[in-house]
Amino acid sequence: MHSQKERLSYDRLIARTEFYQEKSLALEKKLVFAEEQIESLEKEVNNATREAEFQKLEADKAKLEEEVIQLKEQLADAQSMDYKKRVADYEDLLTAVQKEINEKEIKLENSLQKIKALEKKLSLQGRPDPFLKKAEDEEDSIFVKRDYECLCLFDYSIIMKEDLSGLIKGSFLIENTGIVPLHNPSICFRFQPNEANVIKGKIYSSETHETNKDNLANYQWMFIENDWAKEAKERGELWVCPIRDLSIDPGEKAVIQDYLIPFKKEAIGNLTIEAFVFFNKQQYKVKAVNHIAINF
Repeated sequence: MHSQKERLSYDRLIARTEFYQEKSLALEKKLVFAEEQIESLEKEVNNATREAEFQKLEADKAKLEEEVIQLKEQLADAQSMDYKKRVADYEDLLTAVQKEINEKEIKLENSLQKIKALEKKLSLQGRPDPFLKKAEDEEDSIFVKRDYECLCLFDYSIIMKEDLSGLIKGSFLIENTGIVPLHNPSICFRFQPNEANVIKGKIYSSETHETNKDNLANYQWMFIENDWAKEAKERGELWVCPIRDLSIDPGEKAVIQDYLIPFKKEAIGNLTIEAFVFFNKQQYKVKAVNHIAINF
């Protein structure tokens, strides 16, 4: 549709150009003819012997000279208007084309992000818990467990209301303190009691975002949503993984930022939240050094 629109616009520009070229040629022919008449009349004036004929020829000459001036002005205007109009039309067309290209690039980027998220989800579908999966790459066996070191912790604050409900707001940090890179962590948040397992914030979920046109480029983490993850949720566990491949080099950190965990005493009573991080490919797991506990 875009190519047809561009072609139509280009054809209209060509048609206008041919129209003004034909008009310019006709005006030039009339100009030549008028000049020839002027030359002929001038000769007749020089040879005229009668005053009346002389005055008539002079009047005709003046009229033709005026017509020549008008024709020249019309020709100049036609040529100038044609050029300016073509430039303006072409600039408008370029603007419209660029706008469509930008819109399609945005849609393409969103589609690519969704494809990556779906591929990630598909790769996890049907997989058992990450810590039960056996290593497949022989090269991982050259590392001993002490090469893998990771510090994981909750950084949070509690906002309490008078009715003993409130929010836990914070970030979860994963720091590689070892000597080799760590890849694609899966994080398990374990809640006690089970029914308190709710995390909100910048974590993508196909269930809660399916009706919204969220740009996946704004998200780094997603909830794992497959059969075993659903069973784990019934046990009070929420599993999170990166949307895109994530490598944490030695000395670097990965952060799940600005999560929100709502709570209400009358619904859950005391609340405890622990976290466990699994690097499935490297068969390495670690528990967070702290946990969240609210005792009423």
